[in-house]
Amino acid sequence: MSNHCTRPKTGGQGGNGAQQQRAPARTYAMTAEEVENPNDVVTGTFPVCSKSAYVLFDTGATHSFVSLSFARYLSTPSQDLEIGLAVETPSDNTLVADKVHKSCDLMLCDRMMLVDLVPLAILKFDVILGMDWLLANHASVDCFKKEVKFSLPKQLEFVFRSMGVSEPVKIISSMQAK
Repeated sequence: MSNHCTRPKTGGQGGNGAQQQRAPARTYAMTAEEVENPNDVVTGTFPVCSKSAYVLFDTGATHSFVSLSFARYLSTPSQDLEIGLAVETPSDNTLVADKVHKSCDLMLCDRMMLVDLVPLAILKFDVILGMDWLLANHASVDCFKKEVKFSLPKQLEFVFRSMGVSEPVKIISSMQAK
């Protein structure tokens, strides 16, 4: 897997950083057989808390998640979630998420960014970046081009381009949370 970041235009959207309303957490399940081309997903490998993580950008997830196996590498201690999440998997199992690792460092395109990660039993990916993180970072995902554009206020716009996956993805995202 290779990653490609660009530094295109100046500009960005203005914003006042208004507080966003909390929505029920969710992600969607899809197997490799259901994906016409597994290389259509937007993925990358980036340092999270200085440890290389395999990351999925998932516009279907309202929260950002970290696999239980990768969570042990996070330098920020876990805290209790204000409201626990009941996560329903595609096989109708329910997982409970009640912890969060706040303000974890993520290095993307030579920029240090922060992400709050909810530990959950997910497979294939170390980290799933959901809409909470994408929204906070003024990101838009272009699935056709396999890129994520960041238009942060008062910063140069930059773009991450995914180069696809090196092996078939067995799980793109694995749960629905309420």
